[in-house]
Amino acid sequence: MKLIKKFSDLLFLVFCTVLLSGICLTQTNFKINTELPFSDFNGFVVDSHENVYIGDSFYSVIQKFDREGNFIQSIKVNNYGKSFRIGIDKMDNIIVKSNITRSFTIYSHDNYNKKFVVYDRKYDETKNPNRFFFTQKAKFENLGTFYPSIWKLSGKKQKIIEQNFILKLLSLPTMVIIIPIFLFLKFLPFISKKIMIVRNLSSLKNL
Repeated sequence: MKLIKKFSDLLFLVFCTVLLSGICLTQTNFKINTELPFSDFNGFVVDSHENVYIGDSFYSVIQKFDREGNFIQSIKVNNYGKSFRIGIDKMDNIIVKSNITRSFTIYSHDNYNKKFVVYDRKYDETKNPNRFFFTQKAKFENLGTFYPSIWKLSGKKQKIIEQNFILKLLSLPTMVIIIPIFLFLKFLPFISKKIMIVRNLSSLKNL
């Protein structure tokens, strides 16, 4: 029972860490330039150099990866944890459509700190969370189900982005699994004790 309690406490600690990190990043202007778990996939786009941009509304960021799948940087999206749509124009400027204000934030391709907000629909290059993206030279697809996995399908099939085990463990989809397990393990000693009491009472009645 002590081992079960320690394991359930560890699961609870992991859950709290993920939750608090999400709140910290979405409700403040705090910027972090390290790869984060894919927790609430909001689609992806690919620029002319085949860099891949993946939107994540849980952390309110867009994560940029190079054509080999190496993390480059995060782009902060001020959307307070709400879903957004991501797009890209012919100049490789990143476009984010807020599902709250219906505005479009355009991030300059040469400096993502340079951005401006517009409300004109002519800037709407955004897509709903997508499985496919086409450039002039290639087709890309998210072949993941539970966790995003971006592949280049034109020519030789090539996996571009798939996060490692630790990042998957710390992602929101994993938390959906962890919470029921934690609750079960937390109440398991109590349930076992009650079962023992019922069994003992039944044994006494049969005497």
